[in-house]
Amino acid sequence: MGVTGGIAAYKSLDVLRILQRHGHGVSVVMTHTAERFVGSASFAALSGREVGTALFGDAEQPGYHHLDVNDGMDLMLVAPASANTISQMASGAASSLLTSCYLAFRGPVVVAPAMNTSMWLHPATERNIATLRADGVHLVEPESGLLADGAVGPGRLAEPASIVDAVEAVLAGRAGTRDLAGRTVLISAGGTREPIDAVRYVGNRSSGRMGWALAAAARDRGADVVVVQANVDLPREQGIRYVDAPTAAAMRDACRAEFPACDMLIMCAAVADYRPVDAADGKLDKSKADALTVEMERTTDILAELSALREDQVLVGFAAEHGPEGLERARGKRARKAVDIVVHNDAAVEGAAFEGADNIITIIGPESEQALPRMSKRDCAERILDAARPLVEALASRA
Repeated sequence: MGVTGGIAAYKSLDVLRILQRHGHGVSVVMTHTAERFVGSASFAALSGREVGTALFGDAEQPGYHHLDVNDGMDLMLVAPASANTISQMASGAASSLLTSCYLAFRGPVVVAPAMNTSMWLHPATERNIATLRADGVHLVEPESGLLADGAVGPGRLAEPASIVDAVEAVLAGRAGTRDLAGRTVLISAGGTREPIDAVRYVGNRSSGRMGWALAAAARDRGADVVVVQANVDLPREQGIRYVDAPTAAAMRDACRAEFPACDMLIMCAAVADYRPVDAADGKLDKSKADALTVEMERTTDILAELSALREDQVLVGFAAEHGPEGLERARGKRARKAVDIVVHNDAAVEGAAFEGADNIITIIGPESEQALPRMSKRDCAERILDAARPLVEALASRA
């Protein structure tokens, strides 16, 4: 595990501990800048191994230190990866022990960037990230949120559990699998907002994280990915096309426009079931009444409508239910809307489903159900694609 300079370096200690709990032995290499944030003694104590910091080994024990460090390693993880180290890796520079190890390593590499938002969004960083992807490096996209300098935006190191999930996916052979190459996957994400007036709306708590995870997983499997998104406050990832659709009506129009060209639709967005009949043009004046009555009307069921229009597409729907009867309602939704797969998740579970980083899902397919334990949304995404991919291949073979 390579650790580079930045305030996020302290999170690497958590990454190390989680990897160890998963049964992995971890050797750590640090840049000199990283040592200004976290001491090498901390990593040595937790890993039980010597921490590499110097490009050249002990003068009394000559050798090729950057080659020796790589001996017996199955995977290289760089977390956090600073803008400087990413630049060096992309250009092939070998100015530190870490970057020398990278050039000499012949196994899979996972990189988890962390930096200021302006640095992450700079064209130079975007070029470097594209170069690493082209070289086969697996990227764990940074998250959006409050950064150390007080700014809010993309660039925050992904959560340690998500980084470990990415490592496990690579080791298990799922990452890098191009089993959706040549396919187009259409994904809806986020929660629609139906206006009451110019400033108020009826909405829900969907963060879009599940849709984002599905999009990244499908892209990494080689698919062309289109995301129709409603009010998602997450950084947009490279290699994915986004279409903004803030309301149920806009999402319906966008999905209908994109649907004919897709091989798989994953309707993950939380689309409002009802909307105000008449939204006021301006802001309603609350001083004129002690109560407000809003007449609501049903919105179009986008998934059912597209199901009736489909030809050779695979359709995946989501059923965010609440309570013990939710699974049965999800089964009924699959039959009623004539879709291939419905993914059930219980919105009553704290920390899962809406707004959480994890999910607990049951994948209800045409012939079987798969109840999964709590896991990251990226891992859920991989399982959903695993279930849907054979259906896409079956349709293609009959075409």
